[in-house]
Amino acid sequence: MGIYVTGDLHGGIDISKLSGRHFPLGRLLTKDDYLIIAGDFGLVWDNGAEELYWRDWLEDRPWTTLFVDGNHENHDMLAELPEEEWMGGRVGRLSPSVMHLKRGQIYTIEGSTIFTMGGATSVDREWRVPGRSWWAGEMPTEAELDAAEAALDEAGWKVDYVVTHCCATSMLERVYGSDQVWQGSDALTEWFEILEHKLDFRLWYFGHHHQDRSLPPDHCVLFRDIVPLGEMVDGELPGDDAERTAELAPGDADPTIELDAPGDEEDPMPV
Repeated sequence: MGIYVTGDLHGGIDISKLSGRHFPLGRLLTKDDYLIIAGDFGLVWDNGAEELYWRDWLEDRPWTTLFVDGNHENHDMLAELPEEEWMGGRVGRLSPSVMHLKRGQIYTIEGSTIFTMGGATSVDREWRVPGRSWWAGEMPTEAELDAAEAALDEAGWKVDYVVTHCCATSMLERVYGSDQVWQGSDALTEWFEILEHKLDFRLWYFGHHHQDRSLPPDHCVLFRDIVPLGEMVDGELPGDDAERTAELAPGDADPTIELDAPGDEEDPMPV
């Protein structure tokens, strides 16, 4: 059994990274293995024919797919998914082996605790149509943030992993460089900034920025790469610092398998 993490799918646009060609390890997985998508899942949008095709395709993969929501989702439809308790938290079930990891939850999967918080600001909102290509639910509500803090209080503000779509304000400069930050802070990036200083975690994964980079000692931004939980890009491991000294158990991925990524150039802007 194993857990893997990757970045945005954008519906069928970037789903090819899950194909056997680009993710050969996937052929060896079972429904007891998990692939987590760090937001912009994009397959709960309008129930169109193409979307339904890709949902069926994903359900037919040998693994179980889990996803946090990004900014580019139909949040009204996500809210209507049947909700249930799963691995210690609440999920929205899209199909038997595809589930939405809801905001502010802590799941215990294969002995690891994983905190999730979806959502982000759409920098392209002015070109989108409310109710058709943009939904106000892209950002967490105060109630969702309060519930998340209550869950973290109960956990003693300590988890193994964090999976979100966007990141803390201070991480933006590390992603883009101090003179290239195109996205300013917002209520969610500032809330994540609190977590950076208060939450004890081993490794924080996020998507949104269309990059695959390790950000030592304990952050990883993902787009096309697929990494074992507990590892960063190219097999790097999170480093210890004064506040986070927990040792990381070795991953269970086969190190001899190279995961190819699609050959397209990276798009530095989130969609």
